[in-house]
Amino acid sequence: MTYQPKIVRCRLKMACKTIPEIRERYAGQGLTYRDFENIQRANEQFDGLILPLTLWEYDNYSAYHLFTWDTADDERMMMALYYSEQTHPYPRYKDALDAFKAVWAAGEYDSGGCVIVFDPRDVEEIEVISEEVKAEQAAPPPPVPHGQKKKKRARRRK
Repeated sequence: MTYQPKIVRCRLKMACKTIPEIRERYAGQGLTYRDFENIQRANEQFDGLILPLTLWEYDNYSAYHLFTWDTADDERMMMALYYSEQTHPYPRYKDALDAFKAVWAAGEYDSGGCVIVFDPRDVEEIEVISEEVKAEQAAPPPPVPHGQKKKKRARRRK
């Protein structure tokens, strides 16, 4: 069996953060005032959404990862991700909302490998959908009884 993260239905609590609060949270990341405005806009779109999010062992469960969303929330997710794109170090849709919407409508939007994560302070857990399943490890070899050694095979010489 392979590893499966914990999946939790959560409500996002992202709005009402001021630019100074956002600036403090992202201090030292080289963001501009306009980036902080875009983060604030993304937060407003995410706020109140109820989404399944995942928690992963590899990052010590430090953040909730976006798993999926209902089609009813598609418009808000599109705008939240568009505003998030504006702060990306290598944005593909910088100030290009029409191009972004066209790609989104065609079902061809790709986050470019970026994972959308949420700080635990911004998440209210509602219910656990499924618990984490850790990969089964290979069974260890049976113990050798005390005082016995494994027999070595003789090598054939040619």
